[in-house]
Amino acid sequence: MKLLDSLNTPVTRERYALVGISLMLLKYAIDVFVAWVFFDKFWSPRKYIIWPDGDTVTLFNLGQEERIFGLTMLALSIPFIIIGTVMTFRRLLSAELPRALVVLFFIPVLNLFLIGLLCLLPAKVVSPLEQANTLETPTPKLVTPTWGIIFRSTVVSCMITVPLAFFGANILQNYGFGLFIGLPFAHGFFSVLSFGWHNPQPFKSCMMVGFYSSFLAFLLLFFLAIEGAICLIMFIPMGLVLSLLGCVLGYLVQRRPSSQTAFPLLLLLQVPGLPLLMGMEQILQDASPVREVISMIEINAPPEKVWSQVIAFPPIPEANRHWMFLTGIAYPIKAEIEGKGVGAVRNCIFSTGPFVEPITRWDEPNRLSFDVTSQPCPMKEWSPYNIHPPHLDHHLISKKGEFRLIRLEGNRTRLEGSTWYSNNMWPNGYWGIWSDAILHGIHLRVLDHIRIESEKL
Repeated sequence: MKLLDSLNTPVTRERYALVGISLMLLKYAIDVFVAWVFFDKFWSPRKYIIWPDGDTVTLFNLGQEERIFGLTMLALSIPFIIIGTVMTFRRLLSAELPRALVVLFFIPVLNLFLIGLLCLLPAKVVSPLEQANTLETPTPKLVTPTWGIIFRSTVVSCMITVPLAFFGANILQNYGFGLFIGLPFAHGFFSVLSFGWHNPQPFKSCMMVGFYSSFLAFLLLFFLAIEGAICLIMFIPMGLVLSLLGCVLGYLVQRRPSSQTAFPLLLLLQVPGLPLLMGMEQILQDASPVREVISMIEINAPPEKVWSQVIAFPPIPEANRHWMFLTGIAYPIKAEIEGKGVGAVRNCIFSTGPFVEPITRWDEPNRLSFDVTSQPCPMKEWSPYNIHPPHLDHHLISKKGEFRLIRLEGNRTRLEGSTWYSNNMWPNGYWGIWSDAILHGIHLRVLDHIRIESEKL
C-alpha cells in the first residue's frame, strides 16, 4: 500500500528495479503454482508474451475450461498490474519523461524495453536554486542531419542491430518477438540516442535521422545477404512503425541533459538484452497455432465433371500467372495422382518442387481430403546472391488440405478449397496476414484453372 501512496512521488531507479524484480519472481511463482496444482497445466514465461496462442484474441474464443483458467490467471494479475503501472508512472516522473509512456507498460516486448530503460536512466538532480526558479528549458541547438551525421548514427546502431539480426535469424533460427519487435524498436532508439548524445536535438531532426537510419539498415540486411527483398518488403510496415516509435522514445531520452552520461549503460538494453530475449524465446518456444485458409469459386459444370479435375489437372498456362508469383513465391503448376481412393497419393507440382499429399478421405464427387507429408521451399528469394534464409525451411508448414464440391442449381458447382498450416514467425497475427493472402492466391490459381478445364468438358 505504501507503493500506491502518491502518483506524484518520484521513485529511484534502484527501488524501481528491486520492487519490479521481486514482484516479477513472486508473480511467476504464483502463476506456476496455480496452473500446476489447480489446472494441471504448464506455465512458461513466454505465456506473458503470447497466450493462449497466436489466433485467440479474447477469452470468449476459448472453451469453457480454458476460459475459467484464463479468468483465474487474469484475476491473479490485477494487483501486479496496478502496482506495476503506478511504479512505472512514478519512475517516469523521476526520470523526467512523459507520463504518457506508461502505455508501453501494456505492450509485450516493448514493456521489457521500457522497464529496462527506467532501471538504467538516472534521476534528474535538481538543486535548491533550480527548484526556486521556474526557468524554461533552453531550446536545443539545431543540428542539420547531414549525411555524415546520419552515417555516424546509423553505424552506431547497425553495428549492433545487423549482427543481432543475423544471430537471431541464422544462428538461433528464431523468428520471434525479439527479432521482429525488439530489434527494430531498439534500432530506432539507439540511432536517435547516438545522434543527440553530445547535444540534445529537435524532434524533426531526430525523426529524419531515425528514418534514414532504418532505411539504410534495410539496405544492409539486403546487400549483406542476410535477407531477401520480398521478405524485407513484407516486414517494412511493422518494422518502420516500431523503429519510428523507438525514435520517439530516443528523442525523449536524449533531450534530458542528465541522460547523456547514461548512454553506455543504456547499451545494456540491446547488448546483451536482445540476445537474451531471443535465446529465451528459442528455449521456451511454443507450438505455432494451426491456421485455416478457405477459398471458393463457382463453376458452370456438375460435380462429376469437376471431380476429375480436382484429383489431377493438366499444367496451368504460364500466361495465367498472377503478379504475386513474379516475386519468387512458389506457385502450382499441375497435379498428378497415383492410385484411387483412400491411400492414393496426390502430387501437386509447384514451381519449387512437389507437395506429396496422401489421400485421407475419398468421397466422390463431394469431398477430397489429404495430409501433406512433404513440401518444397515456399519461395525463391529476390537477391543478387544465392541465399536461403532459415525461414524458408520449417517455418511455413502445410499440414493438410481439402476440396469440397457442393452441387448448385442449374447443373453448377461451388468448389471450396481449404489449407491448414502453421506459421512459425511472430507476431503470428501480423505474418499470418501475409501467409493467408499468399495461400489464398495459390488457391485461386488452382480453383480458376479447375473451373476453366471443367467447363471445357
